[in-house]
Amino acid sequence: MSRRAYLAVDAGNSKTVALVNDAEGAVLGRGRGGNGDIYGAPCVPEALESVFTAVGAALADAGLSAGDIASAAFRIAGVDYPEDAEFWDGHVRERLGGLGRWSIKNDAYASLRLLDGSGVGVSITVGTGPAVAARAADGREEHSGFFVFDHLGGGGLGNAALKAVCQAWMGIAPPTSLTTTLCEMYDVPDAWHLRHDFTRRFGARAATDLWRASRAVLAAAGEGDAVAVDIVRAQAEAFVRYAGWCAERAGTKLGDLPVLLNGSVATSEYPAMRDALRDELARVAPSVPVVVADASPLSGVVLDALAEGGVDISPGLLARARDGHPFDFLMTL
Repeated sequence: MSRRAYLAVDAGNSKTVALVNDAEGAVLGRGRGGNGDIYGAPCVPEALESVFTAVGAALADAGLSAGDIASAAFRIAGVDYPEDAEFWDGHVRERLGGLGRWSIKNDAYASLRLLDGSGVGVSITVGTGPAVAARAADGREEHSGFFVFDHLGGGGLGNAALKAVCQAWMGIAPPTSLTTTLCEMYDVPDAWHLRHDFTRRFGARAATDLWRASRAVLAAAGEGDAVAVDIVRAQAEAFVRYAGWCAERAGTKLGDLPVLLNGSVATSEYPAMRDALRDELARVAPSVPVVVADASPLSGVVLDALAEGGVDISPGLLARARDGHPFDFLMTL
């Protein structure tokens, strides 16, 4: 059998996306699914369905089967412990047994090859949630996983904004422009109704609806709102602490590895988070090179899938693997 394609899967809490590519990085097929995190989805079967629905759709779109895949890379949120990887490995073997070879890792590793193709470095991904990983030249690696004890990413920004607005209304915290912004965003008259909308027993808004407030926090921070600035700065400091821990667990230190910033929050049109991350990295490790990704984590997974199959990750391939998808393919819908 001639295997001629490569499968990349990036599964998170907001969505799962899968691509089938050829050895030159060209997209042959795409697929989407829902929450692929076995810890974050409503139930484990739903996480499995999300991932394998996306894979099936990508294979069908490419007109291929698992037997046509030379190698695959699965980067999945919630692969936090060895038994999680074993769990997914068993299901891949059962459902896609024709695959040539595959690897399964936490989605924190998804972006690392976007630095220079080698996969060596530190990745700080600020999306809906946090994902931090480090890999040294000798192959030792670590990711943040369940050792993040802060509410970070877009979800954390939204939650912090709600808290700030409500506590300002209560008179126990400073006023903030986020009050007007969030009340307009959620169509409520004041902070009491905002809190009620998210916490009442019947008919409450989904907690995930706070994710969209993250852009408001970034915008307010960029305009100099002191409360929003503090929210963003606190996240940046926490992300850098976890990045330092991951680097040390990989047998190196933060200043010895280049750092890539990725994720919808860090690469937003509002620069507050990436600026805060740059500032904090400069304070902790003044000489560390910092790169802002110009492609999604999925593009990094594509490079992992190709590398798994022995394809040389050349500069040309790095460029070709950049995003070129329909507008809504990578969007959180």
